[in-house]
Amino acid sequence: MSSEACDTIPIPQFTPEYTPKGEYELIDNRKVYVTGNPKASYALICIYDVFGFHKNTFQGCDYLATGTEDAPLVVMPDFFNGDVVPFGDPEARKIWSEKNAYLNHVPYLQTVLDWIKAKYPSIKVTGLYGFCWGGKFAIACAKMDIVKAVALIHPSRLVDTDADGIGEVPVLIIASKNETVESLAPLVSKLKKVEVVRMDDVHHGWCAARGDWGDALQKQRAEEAMRKTNEFFHKALL
Repeated sequence: MSSEACDTIPIPQFTPEYTPKGEYELIDNRKVYVTGNPKASYALICIYDVFGFHKNTFQGCDYLATGTEDAPLVVMPDFFNGDVVPFGDPEARKIWSEKNAYLNHVPYLQTVLDWIKAKYPSIKVTGLYGFCWGGKFAIACAKMDIVKAVALIHPSRLVDTDADGIGEVPVLIIASKNETVESLAPLVSKLKKVEVVRMDDVHHGWCAARGDWGDALQKQRAEEAMRKTNEFFHKALL
């Protein structure tokens, strides 16, 4: 599905103007961005796309972490530890992709979850939301006991077997024009609790590192996506 879009949509060359509101923690010698309510009842973990930390994803974290009295704690680990995809070198990218297969990062995710549990005792449940690569990773981790809901925003490489073992965990899918109805149908048909939101006037990646939020439509859709994600997790986790 959208893996083709990942290969064909240009890498943005602009640098967004945004100053993150949160702070960095160091967990197992890796940076982790933390923002929001330290006394929240639930946490959200942001799983970025293959471009790693990016101002758009920081801004999304801050959006989800503010605005309501029951806002969550939002945490974005640097799974790649600064080693983002070498997009212009096919051979290096192949090696990088093998190293960063989704399930290779599950142990570090568990380390982060354990850290949250120890440092923020008010946190009772956790949700995952991910962009592109991060969407695939998020649904792969929906089977973890503490994970009670997942949101997939312009996700890539989804297949019907991603639904196996998820059970009653609610899933939100926010699709761009590149994640077609037909490509998502096999997975959607197997999920027990799923909501699909379509944004067919923006491209794959618009809500993360490939998004130009200086463009009025992309900014509008990014804010709408974050609002939908916020509403979904409030309903699923509170």
